[in-house]
Amino acid sequence: MSSPARPLDDSSVRPAPAARLVAVPSTAPALRELERVLDAFRTVNGTAKDVVSDARLQQLEWVANELALALPLGLTETAGDSLAELLAPDAVHAYLLYGRGGYLRTAPTVSTDPTSHDTTERIRIFCLERIAEQAQIPFEMPDLPPWKLRPTVSPNMADLITDHLEEEARQWPEADRPDAVVRGLAMWAVMRDVLPRLGELESMLVDDLTLEGETPHALTLIRKPQGGLRGKMPQPETIPLSRDTGRRLQEWLPRRTELITRLQGGVPRHLWLSTPPHPDAGVPIRRRGISKWYKKVADAVQIKQDAAGVPEEDLVPTRWETMRRTLLAQQQATGSAS
Repeated sequence: MSSPARPLDDSSVRPAPAARLVAVPSTAPALRELERVLDAFRTVNGTAKDVVSDARLQQLEWVANELALALPLGLTETAGDSLAELLAPDAVHAYLLYGRGGYLRTAPTVSTDPTSHDTTERIRIFCLERIAEQAQIPFEMPDLPPWKLRPTVSPNMADLITDHLEEEARQWPEADRPDAVVRGLAMWAVMRDVLPRLGELESMLVDDLTLEGETPHALTLIRKPQGGLRGKMPQPETIPLSRDTGRRLQEWLPRRTELITRLQGGVPRHLWLSTPPHPDAGVPIRRRGISKWYKKVADAVQIKQDAAGVPEEDLVPTRWETMRRTLLAQQQATGSAS
């Protein structure tokens, strides 16, 4: 049986006062729209990681978090009204300034390399573009910082590879040199002048060469867009060749013609062909074959380095892309110093 309620008197224990209510500001409409866009990216990531990878989703969420931090700092008067206003040029400009100034960091950083700031800003801009594209909002692309790479290894490694290839070539009279040696010298010379990725080297055609008389003096290359430029239309780029590279190509082209005459069927237009003793000599060499050839050369150079007692802190890179990025960084450093 329940007891009757007893009225409180002065001797009764007073109840604890209620917690003070604090007004919680409502989320800005722009951020609510942004969260819906992120949900769409999360859905795609769960079913098609080739479209939105885990790494890309992490970058998109990172940029969204930064926008939420930047909005109360002051972007524009209307930046919070809608996602379109948040991605308007003035608001984006203010956001990028906050980001570059370090005002949006949530953790301490020790990086002082300006190269990392440029890379981070490129990621920010690319993610903003993806968000606007998903939301079907017009987006004015800000100017992208130029790519600036730090040398991965010592640029002297390229000279060591050149010296090794030339030393290998001197083991035979010029007329008796194996096709693979002649091709290797020409391919490496093109690498140093043009800095192609493996896929770009693989797809080079003889028609891409510009001849002066019988000597190639320029090469037109279609660069595959990378980083924040992925998805853009690739543009052809014509790169002048050094006299030495032109001479190396001039030595390779007749060998290439001889390899084609042994084939039955269509004539390949590719610049680089497989050479004997490969069973498919005369057919275009693929990136895997180029990669295996380069690794074999790099290993041979490293053996020489070890025999000479060179410390192993600076190993010869066995990946083509590592060497390419080193030469690109050296080229950028030389260009900015001149």
